[in-house]
Amino acid sequence: MRFRAVIFDLFGTLVDDFGASVGQTYSELAGALEVPYEQFMRFWRQTTKMRSNGTFQTVEAGIEHVCGTVCVHVRPEQMAKAVEIRLAQTRRALEPRPDAIATLARLKNDGYKTGLLSNCSVEIPIVWPETLFADLIDTAVFSSRARLMKPHLRIYQLVCESLGVTPDRCLYIADGENHELAAAAKVGLHSVLIRNSSRDNGSELLREAREWQGTAISSLPEAITLLSIKDA
Repeated sequence: MRFRAVIFDLFGTLVDDFGASVGQTYSELAGALEVPYEQFMRFWRQTTKMRSNGTFQTVEAGIEHVCGTVCVHVRPEQMAKAVEIRLAQTRRALEPRPDAIATLARLKNDGYKTGLLSNCSVEIPIVWPETLFADLIDTAVFSSRARLMKPHLRIYQLVCESLGVTPDRCLYIADGENHELAAAAKVGLHSVLIRNSSRDNGSELLREAREWQGTAISSLPEAITLLSIKDA
């Protein structure tokens, strides 16, 4: 086989965008902490990069940072409730997209190694072992644990090294957020865009998806077809 592994992005690829799946539960989180919702969300959004780059290594640390910014003291019982809400949010967000589990199982059955590479907060690796993905992904690299974020080239190398596969023997399938496909290609992976009609492709964050001229698929099962063609 020309390719030995397939590495996937998480949000917008194997699962839906995080915000689309958690909805109104942020108001529940703000309520548990007794912080006005609008105020809480303003400062919570400002911590997005900090939550993804490993600044906060516990769920509590991120919550404490936001509450400290708005000068709110969090009681232990409030923190416990907030953490419970946040982890429940994360479990809902990790509901597989249609065909995700079947595609991963088929890849494993066909002898391919599977990897995951995600820019995400620490809640994701905490909950990950509980998910349907855990037994189907050989190596998962999370930015909050690696303390590196896509499109930093080193994070792509990390997942390849962990899989024991050289980049040129790997596909990287993602929805093109933050120029992740071009970065993967620089490292030597074969980058494949998965088109995601549910996301706002007009945003600057998804400029790469909008302008991508390389290989593209519209659904996860197409990855199987693509591999069969390339490995023929």
